[in-house]
Amino acid sequence: MRNWNDVTFYRPQKQARYQHIDTLFNGDIDWKLIETHWADMMQIVLSIQAGKILPSMLLRKLGTKSRKNKLYRAFRELGRAERTLFLLRYISETSFRFSIRAETTKVESFHSFLDWIAFGGTTIKTGDPVAFPP
Repeated sequence: MRNWNDVTFYRPQKQARYQHIDTLFNGDIDWKLIETHWADMMQIVLSIQAGKILPSMLLRKLGTKSRKNKLYRAFRELGRAERTLFLLRYISETSFRFSIRAETTKVESFHSFLDWIAFGGTTIKTGDPVAFPP
């Protein structure tokens, strides 16, 4: 994983301390904020599942509004908790790292294959035999 220095781990509580990995943690999760807005968050999740709202529209709304938006902050806190759990699993399970690496390698191989296919540049990509590169 790149940029380990930029990764932030969040404690479940301020008082939580860990023997060997305590220096990884830089913040703590605000569970009270998640609990307060849980009903609204579930309503949004159910609306997305029912197809009433698009995830892209939700992200656009939450992203363009003020960062002081309580619902935005609640989703951010939940995301921090999920990301921390993922990163801890990534560190502790060798098989998990290998499976991620294997899938990443497949995707990178596919991208290399697409680059090889597109050797003709814009002429082949557009399908226009008259097109010339600018």
